[in-house]
Amino acid sequence: MPVKRTLTVFTATVAGIVVMCSSLGFAAGFRLPEQDSAAMGMASAFVGQADNPSAVWYNPAGITQLDGTMISGGVIVIYPELTHENTNGTTDVSKRDLYLPVQLYATHKLNDKVGIGFGINNPFGLTTDWPDASSTRYVATYSSIVTTEFNPNIAYKFNNDLSAAFGIAYIHLRATLEKTTFLGPLGDYNFRLSGDGDGWGVNAAVTYNFSESIHAGLSYRSRIKVDVDGTAELTGGPAATSGSGSTSLTLPDLIQLGVSYKASDALTLNADLEYTLWSTYNTLTIESDVAAFNKTEEHQWKDVACFRIGGQYRLSDQWKVRAGYLYDQNPVKEEHFETRIPDSDRQGFSIGAGYTSGSVTIDVAYMYLLFKNRTISNSVMDDASVTPKAPDALNGTYKSQAQLGGITIGYKF
Repeated sequence: MPVKRTLTVFTATVAGIVVMCSSLGFAAGFRLPEQDSAAMGMASAFVGQADNPSAVWYNPAGITQLDGTMISGGVIVIYPELTHENTNGTTDVSKRDLYLPVQLYATHKLNDKVGIGFGINNPFGLTTDWPDASSTRYVATYSSIVTTEFNPNIAYKFNNDLSAAFGIAYIHLRATLEKTTFLGPLGDYNFRLSGDGDGWGVNAAVTYNFSESIHAGLSYRSRIKVDVDGTAELTGGPAATSGSGSTSLTLPDLIQLGVSYKASDALTLNADLEYTLWSTYNTLTIESDVAAFNKTEEHQWKDVACFRIGGQYRLSDQWKVRAGYLYDQNPVKEEHFETRIPDSDRQGFSIGAGYTSGSVTIDVAYMYLLFKNRTISNSVMDDASVTPKAPDALNGTYKSQAQLGGITIGYKF
C-alpha cells in the first residue's frame, strides 16, 4: 500500500478512536499536558527537545528536524482518587475509574526548508462523579467535559539555527454538568445541563539552536471560545421540566518555554516553564427558555505557572530511559472552590523508557501526581443561597492523587 494511502487510512481510523474514547483531564484546572509517552517520561519537559511527531503539540517548530514521513499514536491511562473529609465527620469519595485520552500525530518533510504536521488529541477534559448522597451534592454531583482538537501546522527552517511554525486549531467540546437542587416542600431534584459546541484558535512556535548542545523552544496557543448549546432538565418529581440550555466557555491561552541541553552523546536534560492563562474562566452563565434555569456563577480563576524538568539517557541504539519532575500551581481560588474541580497545587514524578527497532518506536511512561491537601472554610459556592440544606457542606479537607500510564507507538516511512 502506498505511503500516502497508508497514512490516510491510519489517520482516519485513529481520528475516530480519539473522538470516541476521549475523556478525563487531570491537571491544573482541566488541562491535560501529557500528550505523548516519551514526553511524559520526562514530566512533559519537551518543548526544547521536540524531536518526535508529538512536536506538533509541544512545539511544532521542531517538525523541521524530523526527516521523511512519521506517525505516532498512543493513549494515556489515568486513575484518579479524590476524597472529601467533611467537618461533620463524614467522608465522600468520588467514583474511581480509568480514563483514556488518546493522541495521533503525523509529520512530513516537504523539502529541506518546509515540514508539515497534523495532530488530533484531547488537550482539555474533566470528569468528577461524587455520590448522589454526598454532602456537597447541592454544588455538584457528576461533571464531564470532553474535548477533541484537530491541529494542522506548517513549519519553516530559516537556517540551521532558527525554525518557526504556525497552526490552526479546531476544537470540539462536549459537556455534562449535574447537581441536586432543593425545591423546598417538593424536596430534592436532579438538575442536568448537557450540550456540545466548537471553536477555533491559532498557535505559533519557534526553535533556536544556541549551539550544538543547547536548543530552546517557545510555543504559544491562543484562547478558544466555545459556545455550548444543548438541553437543561430537572427530574425527580411532579415539578420536573426541561428546556434549552446554553453556555460559553473560553479555554485558556498557553505559553511554553523550554530549553534542552545535550550534555553528552547519551544524556539530554530538559527544563520547561509554562504559563496557563486560566483567568479566561471567570464566570459561567447558563441561559435557558425556562426562566428558573438561568444563572451566572462566579469562578474568577487565576493565571498559573508550571515548572518541569526531565532527562533522557540513551543506553544503546535501541534503548532509552527517562525521568522527570514537575510542580504545577492550581488556578482555583479558595473563595470560589467547588467539588466540580476540587483542585490544588501538585507535584509529579515520572519515569519512562523507549525502544526502537528499525522503523518502529515504542515508548512507555508512568507518572504519579501528588496533590497538596486543601482545607476549605469560606467558599462562596457554599453559602445558603446555593445550598440551603447544607450551607457549609464544602468545608473540610480535600485529598487527591492520580496515577498515569502511557504507551505510544511510532513508525517512520
